[in-house]
Amino acid sequence: MSILPEAPAGAAPLISVVMANFEAGEKIVHALHSVLRQSVSDLEVIVSDDGSGDDSLAHVRRLMEVDGRIRLITTDQNGGPARCRNRALDVARGRWIAVVDSDDIIHPERFERLLAAAAAHDADIVADDLLLFFEDGSAPRLMLGEGVERSFLVSAERWVLAGTDGSPALGYLKPLISAERLKAVRYDEGLRIGEDFDLILRLLLDGARMLIVPEPFYLYRRHSGSISHRLSVADMEAMVGRQKALVGAFGPLDGRIEAAFRQRLSGLEQGLAYERLVASVKARRLASVLALVARNPGHVGRLWSSFAEGRQRRAAPAQAALPSPVLVLGAGAGEMVPAYVPVSLTDWSAPAKREIWRGLAARRGTGAVRCIPLDAAGRYAAGFIPEVVVAAPEMAEAS
Repeated sequence: MSILPEAPAGAAPLISVVMANFEAGEKIVHALHSVLRQSVSDLEVIVSDDGSGDDSLAHVRRLMEVDGRIRLITTDQNGGPARCRNRALDVARGRWIAVVDSDDIIHPERFERLLAAAAAHDADIVADDLLLFFEDGSAPRLMLGEGVERSFLVSAERWVLAGTDGSPALGYLKPLISAERLKAVRYDEGLRIGEDFDLILRLLLDGARMLIVPEPFYLYRRHSGSISHRLSVADMEAMVGRQKALVGAFGPLDGRIEAAFRQRLSGLEQGLAYERLVASVKARRLASVLALVARNPGHVGRLWSSFAEGRQRRAAPAQAALPSPVLVLGAGAGEMVPAYVPVSLTDWSAPAKREIWRGLAARRGTGAVRCIPLDAAGRYAAGFIPEVVVAAPEMAEAS
């Protein structure tokens, strides 16, 4: 393993950004630019590469030549996202730890606003909603759904139940974590899926205070190569085993938390049974298929629905995306956006107008959206558009 450059002398940065990378290609440029252009500049970015064989490292090294805040960890062996992030955590110096994936993008004011929210609620962990944007042209979505408008605190019980009781899944969120609270806690390297959920759960069980704000400052790319889209029998077995181990390690637990764990474990075991059925179907192991269906007959309907949906997607004609527009954004002219509210005046208990930002992200077509912000409101709004190119206001007259 190699780490370049060595940690600089002097005071530790406010934020250490952990960016695991495996063959993100040119997407890592957008990710790094979005971090390096934050309104909070007191940060370091630790790119931890997981044995990439593409050109992503060349992009990183080129940016290192012009910005000394980037550090690079390389290794010849691919060990998965948990091990990759742990390598970065071991050398991180910041008072807060942020995780940003190498193919995602963050709003220019994300860190400043999340730290202000954390201070207002005395939180050790703070996260925001994800604005999901899709490379296949599908409409953007909000991970927390449409019903969440206000900030809320998350208990260990709520974290465990999230996604199992009709509430939004929270394990995909990308929180900022106080380094003082994190200390020596690390990702479980036996997990390739759900390692984020597991880390935060252990911190919550240990007494950490977590806040979630509804603004989607994190732009989460969904594409065919995203590791979190795929589950395997081994992944599900690891998640089931990890939950059982956690209950044993932190027990005895409060009765409500124990009940939440039982509910989640039931869902995980059902998921494991389904993945075993899928694996047996793909391998054409008829006896295994029949035995698994006999134990879980309800999985037949789920399997058929999955097959039908996949067939429908493959048969659907590809729709050509329209070219991305030029947007002139402002609070009083152009395409109207909400007035800009400085961080110091933000009321973190007030409802957030998140649908506006999703609508702006939906304007993205082929090629980058060019945005001409007329004021602070326009610049703030532009930050919710994936891979936006921001032009100077005087360009509005020329366009």
